Order: sequence, then C-alpha cells, then structure tokens
Amino acid sequence: MRASSERGAVVLVDSDYADTPYDKWAADAGIGLELLVSGSRFPQYRHVPGARCFPDYRTGGTLEQAVLETLSTTPAQSLVARAESDLLRAARLREVLGVPGQNWDSALAFRDKVLMKTLVAEAGLAVPDFAPIRVLVDLLAFLRQHGYPVVVKPAYGSGSTGTHILRGPEDLARLLNGPLPEYAQVERFVTGTMYVVDGLVAEGEPVTSFVSRYLNDCLSYRSGTPLGSTQLTSDDPLVPRLVDFAHRVLDALPTPRCTSYHLEVFHTPEDELVLCEVASRTGGALTAAAIRAASGIDLDREWFLAQAVPRHPAPRGATGVEPGRAAGWVVFYPRSGQLEALPQDPPPFVAEERHRGTVGATYQGGAKSGVYLSGYVVTGGDAAQVEQRVDELVQWYAAESRWRD
Repeated sequence: MRASSERGAVVLVDSDYADTPYDKWAADAGIGLELLVSGSRFPQYRHVPGARCFPDYRTGGTLEQAVLETLSTTPAQSLVARAESDLLRAARLREVLGVPGQNWDSALAFRDKVLMKTLVAEAGLAVPDFAPIRVLVDLLAFLRQHGYPVVVKPAYGSGSTGTHILRGPEDLARLLNGPLPEYAQVERFVTGTMYVVDGLVAEGEPVTSFVSRYLNDCLSYRSGTPLGSTQLTSDDPLVPRLVDFAHRVLDALPTPRCTSYHLEVFHTPEDELVLCEVASRTGGALTAAAIRAASGIDLDREWFLAQAVPRHPAPRGATGVEPGRAAGWVVFYPRSGQLEALPQDPPPFVAEERHRGTVGATYQGGAKSGVYLSGYVVTGGDAAQVEQRVDELVQWYAAESRWRD
C-alpha cells in the first residue's frame, strides 16, 4: 500500500497490455499504482505487483466496491478508465469520492449519442437527421418522414455492436424480428468517406491531433472483411479542415480538461463535414499503435500521465503526421470454423503485429469491430502508399492463414 503522500492512480483496466503497460509508465513517473483488471485481460497483467482480477468486471458490482474501499482508505490523485464501457461508472465514482477528472455530465455527453448530437447540432455543426427510439413507433415515424436508408444503433453502443443499416422494408422486417436495444437511436444514412480525428486535450485545450481515413467500414467484421485505416500527413489539404471541425465539436460538448478523443466524421460528395460520433477516449483497434509508429506520440501514455501527474508536459503542436512518415493499421476478423494456422513473418513494412487468435480454436465469425483475430501496423511514406501496402498485406494474410470449415 502506498503512502498517502505519494502520487497515486487507481486504474480500471480492460485493454491489452501491449496498448497500456501502466506499470512501466507509472514507474517512469514515480506513480503508485492500483490496477483493477477484467478477468479476460488479467493474464496479461498478472506480472504487475498488486494487480487484482475481477471475473465479473463487465457485469457485477465488485469493481465499484473495490474502488470505493480503496480510495476511502488510500486517497489517489486520479481514477483512470480507458474503455468506453467504463467511462460512466468511473465518472460517477469520481464524483462520489471527490477525485478530479471527467464528471458524469461530461461522460454522458460523449457516451449518449442522442445527447451528443443534440448538443453538437445546437452549436450549429452538421449532424445527420436523428431521433431517439423510446418505443418502436418512433422508428416507424422517422421512416415515414425521412425514408430509407437509415441507421439504427444503441445510443450507448461502441464498436458498431447492434448497428443496423436499413435500406428498405426487407431490412426493417429482419430488424423487427428481434428486440431493439432498450435505448436506441435512428439517423439518416450519410453517403461519404469516413475520416477520423484522434487527439489529446490537456489543461482544457486540444494540443495534438491526428487525422486518418477508414479503409472499408466499421461493419466489416460481419462479413469477415478486414478493417483498416491510414494516417493522413499534415500536407493533405483536408487535415486542417477536419481538425478545425473536431475542435468545434469539442467546444460544443462538456469536454473534460484532460482526455484523449476519437471523432468520426463524414466527408460527403457535396464537400460537407457531418459528425458521425465522438468519444472521450482513445480510438480502438490499432489506432494508438499506428499514431505511435508514425509520430512517436503514444496517446494512451500521455493521457494517463496527464491525469496522474500534475502539470505533465503534454506533446503539443502536431496536426497530422509529418510528410514521409505515415502509418496505418489493418485487422482481420475470425471466420466461422476452426483456425488451423496464423501467418508468420509479415512483410518488412509491418511495424507491429498482434495475434489474439488461438490455433485449434473454433470461431463463429466476427463479434465486434474492435474484437479482431490478428492486427498489423503498416508504415509508408504517405496515405496512398500505406493503403497500397495494406492491400498487399490482405493478400498475404489470405494466402498464409488456414481454416477448417
């Protein structure tokens, strides 16, 4: 147990150790650490002294009890939570315990897509036409007014789980065969290219921003198609415009003084920018790893230290990665069947690889956009070269992996 005068952080952990080696970051900064880890991730953190495993992390209440007990007897400077599903409960715990950081109103504005879009629209920024679905008639009324296509998704969802694109009556009939989420929303389908702005807010202002473009879309996991992304270099003419849009969205919301953020925005054929959604946390899949490979900046590390260390000097000034130093990522989802072999020895332009799959295990296809089987960080001189190399990697992966139906 750390002394009460020592700098300390209690961390809710539901991320891979490769993304968040909190013990290394804490040791470098002289921070006392309490890790409360989900059962599925705990084997990766077992080596960290004092790390505690919570098998019911996502469904039970023992985690909240542990935080209340720990911080009631040993005050901490920060309560850190990275996972989207942890943001609301971490915010409420901070308020109960008087710990600084993101509060409930802020977390809710970033978590509740209906509230989020309401606030952004009130600030004069473009969002799709949308409506909450509190009863089924709300969906049917929206369709009568706006027609097809529309998107239906949970208002508190993440990773595209529970998202449905309705292009006509047949899709509606399939949706109505199953129960809708308890709190859902519907919005007009937006045609356009999906861009992402990832960055860091420190001391109440955005200090670092990176822009990327999706390759395929976030529903790729359902068809077994790889999902990828490529970073845009700072000389791309869209970069300053997208970053400015992101900053105006952050201004429209009760953005915490310290956070990473992940904003998805459509660029339409009419040259309009339309918000998809924004989260007050680091992007999923290998977003942070690709930014780190291209810029040397680790958003998760900087976010953690900014919360745990007073006046931590956050990196400033980056708006897109430097020309000649682009990177991207691609993730592959499981098929239905038994995995017999994973690829080995990736091409030299791969800066990092992750394998979550188990050879010999049987899978039932993709479950969520962030739950991948294998992932790779790809480097290149610019977005076009990264995209070309992602295409090469997709062909290589298909040839080298083996499945039994």
